[in-house]
Amino acid sequence: MYDHIVLLSIDTLRSDCIGRNPLKLWPSKYPNLRAPDTSVLDELVDQGAFFANCVSAAPYTSASHASILNGKWPLRHGVFEFFNRKLTGDTLFTRAQRAGYRTILKSDFPLILGPTLGFDRGIDEFIVESDSAYLDALGQSERSVSLAHFGGVHVPYGFHNLHYGGDAYRNKLAELEQQIGAAGSLPKDQLFETLRDEEDMQYLMRYKRIIQELWKAGRAEDIFGLYLGGIEHFLRHRFTAFIDQLKRRLEGKRWLIVLFGDHGEEYDEHSFGHFNSVAEGVLRVPLLFIGADVAPAIHTERVRTVDILPTILDLNGDKHIRRLAVDGISLASTVRERTAYASRCGYAQAYVADTARFVKFQQRMMANGKKQGHLPHLLFKEAVWEGEHKLSRTVADFEQYLGGMAPIEPVNRLERFNAAQMPLAVSEGQIQQRLADMLVQYNTIRQ
Repeated sequence: MYDHIVLLSIDTLRSDCIGRNPLKLWPSKYPNLRAPDTSVLDELVDQGAFFANCVSAAPYTSASHASILNGKWPLRHGVFEFFNRKLTGDTLFTRAQRAGYRTILKSDFPLILGPTLGFDRGIDEFIVESDSAYLDALGQSERSVSLAHFGGVHVPYGFHNLHYGGDAYRNKLAELEQQIGAAGSLPKDQLFETLRDEEDMQYLMRYKRIIQELWKAGRAEDIFGLYLGGIEHFLRHRFTAFIDQLKRRLEGKRWLIVLFGDHGEEYDEHSFGHFNSVAEGVLRVPLLFIGADVAPAIHTERVRTVDILPTILDLNGDKHIRRLAVDGISLASTVRERTAYASRCGYAQAYVADTARFVKFQQRMMANGKKQGHLPHLLFKEAVWEGEHKLSRTVADFEQYLGGMAPIEPVNRLERFNAAQMPLAVSEGQIQQRLADMLVQYNTIRQ
């Protein structure tokens, strides 16, 4: 058994933005943009078992992390909407507590990945945003299972807040406002994932307004360029130092590191960021296992984020692994012995809420100190992967930025993956119907 199991979540990180990933999607869409320097991640990939083609169960932080920690599809653990229900059932942390481990969760988004949605269940120490406090807690634990969540790749790209972004954040925003114009009004999207003081909140809203204005002007490439630059800034100015300190804290111990993304980012006719999308660039995330018993390799056949929990338990010698009632399937033999596997079937859904109503709901929650009532959501998009095909369905009308929802007759998009795992639109009626039937069946498992 491991002394320490360390999960590292880099929120909003696309798999194909890692230099070592051979399966690239974004460069064909934005050939004029420079790839970010991901040296620190490339070095980690060289040391571990990297699954370059891992698909997330949802395009937002709540449902995605719930499936990672629970091993089940969102419809089976309850956190399938963006912001409503609490996580139910056993998680990696509740299991770890029973096994005698100290459990630690450091969250950059405590309003989502925290007590409000039940993510603090099974947690001995809950830490808000502080990398140093997390490392201290880890260092003081003889045996631990922990998750360090980073929001630095999320909007505002690279900075997270003024504490971590500092003058670089201030200067970047000033540069953008000089190009686009200073804020005349607040953006439509006034949501936030963590507590901020007045100045920090103003900076976030000003940055979101920049994104809004670029989107309105049809400048998706410029937004994606900010995203790529944000990845590089976060890795260079925050994550590299964290990894160096983490390795020192783990010296002399038996440990397993699991690094992953929860969703990616995309801007096009199908996507505005991530929350409303089932595009491949949004749902294909990195998954990396590192440890003394891990066989370094890059694996390109499809896996799912629901496979993470059973893999960790299997690698740690859990004697109950064969009776585990989850949707994921262990990858332990591939991680340890490079065992070949077939591409796995996956599901993902995006439930959305009216933007204006969501903003008011969050404002009431902050004023009252707790979440009250129910925020109406609607299934907007869903996707299923099987073999070399993917079917995406739009089942509601949703204004990309302003909100407003209404169900519609499903609009289908069937794609086939080529040898480079690039999705290409195809028309194959029988396959489309079979995958559509799979989505119908999937929806019957909703709690």
